[in-house]
Amino acid sequence: MPRSKKTRLRYRVAVLGSGSWATAIIKIISSNLEHIHWWVRSPEAAEEIAKYGHNPKYLSSVFINPEEVKVNTDIKAVVSKADYVIIVTPSAYLHKSLEPLKRSQLNKKKIILAVKGIVPETMQLISDYMQTQFGVPLENLSIISGPSHAEEIAQEKFTFLTAASTNLELAETVAKFFTNRYCRTSVTNDMMGAEMAIVLKNIYALGAGIYSGLGYGDNFIAAYVANCLKEMKHFVSAVYPNEARHISDSVYLGDLLVTAYSTYSRNRLFGIMIGHGLSVRVSLLELRMVSEGYTACRCVHEFNKKYLVNIPIVETIYGILYENNNVSSEMKRIAEHFV
Repeated sequence: MPRSKKTRLRYRVAVLGSGSWATAIIKIISSNLEHIHWWVRSPEAAEEIAKYGHNPKYLSSVFINPEEVKVNTDIKAVVSKADYVIIVTPSAYLHKSLEPLKRSQLNKKKIILAVKGIVPETMQLISDYMQTQFGVPLENLSIISGPSHAEEIAQEKFTFLTAASTNLELAETVAKFFTNRYCRTSVTNDMMGAEMAIVLKNIYALGAGIYSGLGYGDNFIAAYVANCLKEMKHFVSAVYPNEARHISDSVYLGDLLVTAYSTYSRNRLFGIMIGHGLSVRVSLLELRMVSEGYTACRCVHEFNKKYLVNIPIVETIYGILYENNNVSSEMKRIAEHFV
């Protein structure tokens, strides 16, 4: 059950972003928090939410109490009213969205990243970007991750989340924000590993969609996902060594599985269109949503030039998306090396 108004936590929290996941996050934290401010870019959407309590474009079935969640199109005003800022703007648009903000407006806040991907303008993980661009100390950064799909949150289906931060006290506070009747949230200090795994799983889900579009069956795709997990572990361990990491945890394996298999997965759907023979450009237009895996693939390719880790699945998908390599022959070639 939601907390009563008297027992709600009095942390002042801002949410930046107005898509499906942002709407789902508003739904979750509304059951726990007393002070929520929501930045919505579109004036039309903000007016609809304030007037009727529903996001007109995303998860419109979710009711948002406009008396409890204050909606505003002024990002500076929203941030100024909060001590904790949850960033849910897609990574492809993050740099532009945060452009109006000065370092001094964010560098003393606690930042919770619910963003998946890498900032394309700077080729940085979101946590690195927040440190270098806004001066946010590492100990003030955390992430919230799945396995989770916004559509199931809207239906209040039982979901496991993970709050990650190098500052365990912050991770535990974030877990309180995201724990309710249908969400159970655990904590980890492996923030960098979890963040990179989030980036990779979107790329691998895109690949699962390509194989599905090409006509490969469940037996093969299960083997493909197992090999993706192996590659993920190899890459994350090479870039961010951590002996305490368990790749079988839900923040790694679980999030990979749900993104690779779920019908709600945008990345999987995008891959299916590629597998069916549509061009990358047409597939992006047909999707009508952000495919984080598409941008992430280019970013990881560039990011890995520093580390030179062997990640053949990612590089194969990169070649298809950005170098116009033949889809069928390339995916068949890489499959020959699976175990």
